[in-house]
Amino acid sequence: MHSIKQLISFAVLATAAAACGAATVRVSFDDNIFAVGSDNMAIRYGKSTLGVAAGMFSGKLSNLNGVQASTFVLGASEFYAYCYDLDETVWGGRKVDYTVNLDGGTARTLDFLGAVNSVLNTRYGTSDPYAWLNPRSGAVAAAIQVGIWESLYDTSGWNWAAGQFGVAYGADSSTASWLNTFIGAVNTSDALDGAYVMTLVASGAQDMITGSVPARVQPLASQVPEPASLALVGLALVGLTAVRRRQS
Repeated sequence: MHSIKQLISFAVLATAAAACGAATVRVSFDDNIFAVGSDNMAIRYGKSTLGVAAGMFSGKLSNLNGVQASTFVLGASEFYAYCYDLDETVWGGRKVDYTVNLDGGTARTLDFLGAVNSVLNTRYGTSDPYAWLNPRSGAVAAAIQVGIWESLYDTSGWNWAAGQFGVAYGADSSTASWLNTFIGAVNTSDALDGAYVMTLVASGAQDMITGSVPARVQPLASQVPEPASLALVGLALVGLTAVRRRQS
């Protein structure tokens, strides 16, 4: 009986420790929140029609708790993400404290991001698991954002004009063209490995989806990093440098 009580006590303590140990981070969104531009459009979400700006957000990270800066693709100084929640909002200059979820996005989202990576890597001659975080125009960024919403809110098919989520009107023709290209590659592309994706969750603010550097490719402080690991991280850094240069 004494052993059973000890086991129960241990289980309760372990559960409490896990709850208290959730990783958190503060995102300070840039005043100019869209890194490479955006596309204004009207979308249908459930029974509502909403006016939105679709694009990729940018900001900086601070107050990291339970997570290392090296887990984020460009560390704490540069942060890029897409909206993963249409029920809340963020805006330029806002600071939000998020809980970090390293489980990544849904299977449909990973399918879509794998297709985006396939299209962009083929077009630009790269091999970057974070190509989806390196759109080279506002139209590409907007198309990725709309596709992410489609992957999140519709459970089957890829008709971005109908279903639980859809674009009602206003999307630029370039956005629509890129989105159709990405969706057309879904069935012929490998899904993105969920280890390269994380979501950030907050009450009262839009959840975000962004890149994650898996522990298996993060150089350990106590070890000499393997060349293959450095090469993989290097590909992501080289790809995202283009975004930084455009902003400077």
